Amino acid sequence: AGAVGSLAAGAACDALVSSLHFRRTDARKVMQSVALGGPALAMLALCLLSAGAGGLQLERDEAEALFVVAVGCQAGSAAGYGCGAQDISTRLSSLIYGGTSVFAVIAGASGQYFTGWLLEQNGRDFTPMFALVVAVELAGLVAWNRWWDSERVFE
Repeated sequence: AGAVGSLAAGAACDALVSSLHFRRTDARKVMQSVALGGPALAMLALCLLSAGAGGLQLERDEAEALFVVAVGCQAGSAAGYGCGAQDISTRLSSLIYGGTSVFAVIAGASGQYFTGWLLEQNGRDFTPMFALVVAVELAGLVAWNRWWDSERVFE
């Protein structure tokens, strides 16, 4: 799902710019919105269904399908944030991408311990974790769309 999603995202972003005449900033915002909004919706569905909202019971196959959708959508970041550093600077893009990725690495490395702790506190119920992921994804969605600009800053 991730490979297909990232290839589709690249093609979609190119089409937004070349065929639909989107500004690069707007095209990146659309792609990153899919990358953040898709997983947020999938995790919200997991959160609600695992809590038994509406009297619905979540089956394993449905949960797996929601995770696959989340991964496929998240791959849209390949045409959003993933390319954004190249928009800002061709010469310094690797430094910009690597420097900003440090925060994601720290969150990812420490997140597994936090997840274990949260599961132990909640009787191994994933619902609070799904809710937290929804909050983080939505905060990222708002921040990205508020502040991202693809205009060249450095050479």
